[in-house]
Amino acid sequence: MNLGPVLAGGLAQLSRAVVQQALNLISEGLVLWACYLDIVEILVAQSLTRPEDGFGLQQAVLEETVAGSRGPTALLWTSSRYVGATRPETRLPGFGEAVRLAEAGGFPVLARNSGGGAVAANEGSLSFSLTFPVEDMRHGLYERYTEGVDLVVAALSRLGVEAEAGEVEGEFCPGAYSVRSGGHSGVKIAGLAQRVVRRAARVEALVLITNTAEVRRVLEVFYGALGLPFRPESVADLPGVDVSRAILALSEEIWERYEAREAEPGEETMLRVRSLREVWRAEPGLSGSAS
Repeated sequence: MNLGPVLAGGLAQLSRAVVQQALNLISEGLVLWACYLDIVEILVAQSLTRPEDGFGLQQAVLEETVAGSRGPTALLWTSSRYVGATRPETRLPGFGEAVRLAEAGGFPVLARNSGGGAVAANEGSLSFSLTFPVEDMRHGLYERYTEGVDLVVAALSRLGVEAEAGEVEGEFCPGAYSVRSGGHSGVKIAGLAQRVVRRAARVEALVLITNTAEVRRVLEVFYGALGLPFRPESVADLPGVDVSRAILALSEEIWERYEAREAEPGEETMLRVRSLREVWRAEPGLSGSAS
C-alpha cells in the first residue's frame, strides 16, 4: 500500500518541508516517532532548586502522554547538584557508602527510573528529554536512540562543538549511545537512556557543559565505592559554551526538525511533580520504580 498520498493529505496543515521529511523517513523505513504527525511542545524549566522536581517533570509528562492528554513533548531542565543512580545500582554492596560519599560532597543521591548507569549533574549541566506516544513498546528502541543522539550532536554542532556517537573509555553511564568528542579515549559530553511504557516512550540525555570538575570528583568516588570503572579524564567542560546557549541550540534544532511550540507545565502537572518528590529518594536495595 502506498502511504505517501494518505499521509500527505493528513499532514496538510504542516509545512511542505516537514511533510517531505516525514515521507522520506517512511520510504527509508525509519518512522521513528509520531512527532511528524503532531506538534512538539517545548517545556523549559531552569534552575530548579530541587532536582527531584526535574525527575518528577519527566514522569508527569510521561504519564500525561500515556493518558492521551499530552502529545509529543521536549523537556529541558536544569537544577542544583545531584547524583542519579539506577535501581539496580541501589542493590550493589557498596551503594550505602557511595551515597554517604556523594552526600558528603554536596550531591544528594536520587534513583531514576530509566536505564544506563549513575550520572551526576549540577548547575552547569542540562537535562533533555523527548516523550511521545508509541503504539507498540516492543519496537523502535534503537531508532529512538539513534534519533536522540543525532539531535544532540546536531545541536552541539550549532555551538561549534565537534561531537559524534560512540562509547568512551572509562565513561560514566556506559553505552553505545553516548555523545563524545575526541574519539574513544576522549570526553563524554552526554549519555542517553530510555524509559518505555505502554503507549509512551521517553528518550533522555544529560549534557555536561560547564563546572564539570565537581561532577568528575563525585563520579570518581561514587563509582569507586560501587566497584565500577570510571576514568576521570572522560569528563570535561565544553569550551566556549554555557547552559543558556545549549538550551537555545537544542530548542532551535527541535524547531527545525519538527512542528513545535513553546509551552509551560500546568498547575495539575506541577501538583503531580510535587507529589512524587519522595519517590526519587535513593535507598539501598530499592525495587520497583515510578510507573
